[in-house]
Amino acid sequence: MSTQHAPATPAAAPRPLAERLAANFYLAPPEMGAAEFADLAVAAGFRGIAWTVRALEENGPAQLRAIAAERGLFISTMNSAGYFLWGDAAKAAAQETLNRRLIAATAEMGAGRLVVITGGLAHGRHTLESARARIADGLTELSAQADPAGIRLALEPIHPVDLSTKGCINAIAPALALARALPALDLAIDIHHSGWDADLWPLFPAEQARVGVVQLCNSVEPHPDAKPVRELPDRGHWNVGAFIRHLGRAGYAGPVEFELFDHHRQGRPVGEMLIAARASLIALAEAG
Repeated sequence: MSTQHAPATPAAAPRPLAERLAANFYLAPPEMGAAEFADLAVAAGFRGIAWTVRALEENGPAQLRAIAAERGLFISTMNSAGYFLWGDAAKAAAQETLNRRLIAATAEMGAGRLVVITGGLAHGRHTLESARARIADGLTELSAQADPAGIRLALEPIHPVDLSTKGCINAIAPALALARALPALDLAIDIHHSGWDADLWPLFPAEQARVGVVQLCNSVEPHPDAKPVRELPDRGHWNVGAFIRHLGRAGYAGPVEFELFDHHRQGRPVGEMLIAARASLIALAEAG
């Protein structure tokens, strides 16, 4: 007797990029509150928002959830937990407390991911090898706390130029190995930090199920002795448009954040930056 099988249901097409774009609160200057930034993000056409520790300290998770919900915004990420390398005992204890608070806040807000930044060599007396071993232990501990809460973490590989100040997991391959080993851990891919990495493009579609968020901007080098700084997506040396179109062809369906920091604005108004960023991301995606 022959057995007939129903045809496989085709995978749903990803939502359009315009519906998955989120604005990161890091762009906001100190005097700008979360609600004002959210209003500017909505006015610029963003559908999502990413919150930061400052936003949490000034509002609390319930208020941040309400600010987003009242404006129809999804919360793409909470930024950032981790920083496992503090040599000072008081700083290390404070960070552990903050990490637990961030897990609880991420759960209460319904954010998509809690981004993890590992911390740099300057935070304690470490060799690179001992720092990476401590980070692996810290990620294991954080994953064990996040998993029961239903929270997914997103480890962000950091450009090697920030090895001493921000992160000791610098390439996609070791970050991916850590993610594969821990049940609650995915990746946050920031083109500013990973645009140099030969594994960036093959990550999509090969391992994109492990990517919780993609963060986009462009990078410029102010002068040869300065490290690269963030710029609007259509201004800089990364071919952001080609990468966005590659994500589309690969079927990446996750959130895409525009991430610049306040000091990168160089006096430009936040609202104008958000409008320009969204417009350029859509135009770059549709080019070619």
